[in-house]
Formats: sequence, structure tokens, C-alpha cells
Amino acid sequence: MTEETAGSVPPKKARRRGPLIALLALVLVVVAGVSVWLLGPGRGNTDGSGSSLRDELDRSAALLRGAPALHYTGAMRVKGQADTRLDLVVDNPGDALGTLASPDGPALDYVAADGKSFLRGKAAAWRSFGMGEKSEVLAEGPRLVAPGVFFSEDPATALAPPALAKTLRFEDVPDKKITAADPVTAGGRTCTPVHAGGWTVCLGERLKGGARFVDRVTFPGGSPVLDLASMSRQEIKRFSDDFRSKVPMTRDAVNDQIDVTTQILHDYKGKCAPTACTFRSRTTVTYLGSSAAPQASKDVQVNYAWVIERDGKTVKVGRNCSGAVLVKPGSSVDLACTATGPPVPAGATSGQYHGAIHTSDVALTRAEYEALVRLAADHAEKVAALPDLPSAG
Repeated sequence: MTEETAGSVPPKKARRRGPLIALLALVLVVVAGVSVWLLGPGRGNTDGSGSSLRDELDRSAALLRGAPALHYTGAMRVKGQADTRLDLVVDNPGDALGTLASPDGPALDYVAADGKSFLRGKAAAWRSFGMGEKSEVLAEGPRLVAPGVFFSEDPATALAPPALAKTLRFEDVPDKKITAADPVTAGGRTCTPVHAGGWTVCLGERLKGGARFVDRVTFPGGSPVLDLASMSRQEIKRFSDDFRSKVPMTRDAVNDQIDVTTQILHDYKGKCAPTACTFRSRTTVTYLGSSAAPQASKDVQVNYAWVIERDGKTVKVGRNCSGAVLVKPGSSVDLACTATGPPVPAGATSGQYHGAIHTSDVALTRAEYEALVRLAADHAEKVAALPDLPSAG
């Protein structure tokens, strides 16, 4: 939020809010190392049951593709920071809800919708992620986090069941490069590690219909390691209800790659006509990220409200003195407000006026937010219509 004043206070530029430059790419860590021994040379693509590993992966991928939602737990590393705990539910369309937390700090709330990720948390949570003096500002409200700023890619988009299923088909990996290891037991569950394209997919129990559930996924480079769990119908409904209750947080989210400055255009030195005074300001929007990013040319909604006093008392302002405007990055908009004061004593020739304008930018325009609310309702219906995953065979 920025504030410009006129009157006895000289014009000033609004505070510049810096982007989340400290959090760059998602660097990944192994949660629990496991020593495995690959099968002998040759095709290396059977799991001992006579079924090829390619077939096993395809069946598991088909199972995930139709999952209403999946529950992920595990850890990741934000560059320069300690292991970050992840607890996330992602539904079939890619909506997500959960938390991110460093080992020594409170959690940040995570909400994702329509390919966009939002984080919200207290200053202590941001501080535990190494944000230092920016933490107090970041804690003022929800933040839209662009891919490449906090995450290397949008987590919910990558972990939506259909997207993960497509990845696990390993279409570019030859059959002979798909190998298996001896079964391992972790967290009370036994699964068979299958290696393909730098990934390790641990196939768990066989379900009715023949597919094996994916218990764990280790990404290329050895991390992140994510444990997967299916969800009951009751858990899925609770997630959908919780998600829709959290969507309103996106309405107030701020994009830290957007900077808004406002300055008064004319300095009246606090003196206007006895019963009226008009103030004018100019609001400029700047995009702080790459000019090639989609956000660089996207309209930004700037909310504004004037507050004007005469002789120390708030006076009536016109309808145009508050509202919202859309401004494209690199552009400016002029805002005016006329205040009308009460009658002045006979013989008075001036009144002492003081004006201030408060501005705040939001990541989503009003139309985008309303579309997001409708989309959340549509997705909830879609998820409710999907069949449950089969039980153990």
C-alpha cells in the first residue's frame, strides 16, 4: 500500500516493495536415502512377476490420471535454506491446499488455483525462509508467487494427478533404460523402486484391476522425495470445502514483482477555495521481472481511496474519490478528487485543506477473481464426480 499526501506535507514517492529475490529455484533434497541394487543386465524391465516394468508404470500412471486428489508429504530445499517440509493436497484439476514450513519456523499457507500459487504467513514464517527485513512487509497479506521466483515451476500444476501420470509414463525413456531394485520398506510400507530417466518411482501394493499405487516419487537429482497417499471420499469433500473457503484470500494477494508509485501532481500548499478543493495524483505501475514474462503486459488492478480534511476535519468527497483502475505496467493513470467542505464564516476567503491518497495493487483483477471463484466451484463438481481409487486387490 502506498500513501501520498498534499497540503502541509510535501509530495513524496510511495514506498517501493521489492520482489522476492531471495527465493530463486526449487533445489531439491533427499528425505531418506535408500541403498538399492539394480537388476542384472539385459532388458532389466520386469519386476519378477513376468509383467514388464513399462506395463507396470503405464498401469500406475493410468490409475493416477483418474485420481480425484492426492496427498503429498515430503521435503524440499529452497536455495540457501534448510529442508522445507511440504504437506499438500492437489486435486485432479490442479487446485491445491497445504503448507510449507522450515524446520525452525511456523508454516506458510499455500493455495494454488488455475496455475497460480499463493503464499500467506506471519513474519516469523517468512523470516525462517531467510527473508530478513522484508518479512514484516510480506506478512501484510497473501502473495502471488511467480514460477522462477520462489519455485522453479508451479508445484500444483506439476503434481496434479493427470500431469504426474503423464510424467511417469516416461515416453522418451527406452525400455532397456527402465530398471528395478529390490523392494524396500519405509514408513511401514513396502514398495519396489523403479528407475527411469533419472526418476525413482516406488510401486506399492497392487490394487483391484492390477495397477500398483505409487507410494513414493524421487525426482531427478535425488530430490525432492515425495510420499503419495490416496484420499477417502470424506477427505476429498473436506478438501473441496476447505479450498473454496480459502479462495477469497487470493482476492487480496499482491504480486511482489509489481511496483506502484503515486505522487501528487499539484501542491496547493493546503489552500483552496473556501468550500471546495480538488486534488490530483499520478499513479505509475512498473513490472520488476523479465519483460518477456506474461505478467509484464498484464493489466494491474490498483485500488485507491482519497481522504481529505479541511481545518483538521474530514470532509465529504465525490464518488470518483475511491475505486479501482486497471493500469498496464509501464503506464500511468491520473486520479482526481474534489472535496466539499461545510460553509465558512462570513468574510472567510480560504480553508486549510489536507489531502492524502491511499493506493494498493492486487495480483488478480476483479474479473479474474470472480472467474477463479466460478472455476473453484466447477472443479469441486468435477472432483466429486470422479470415482474413488480401487481398494487393495
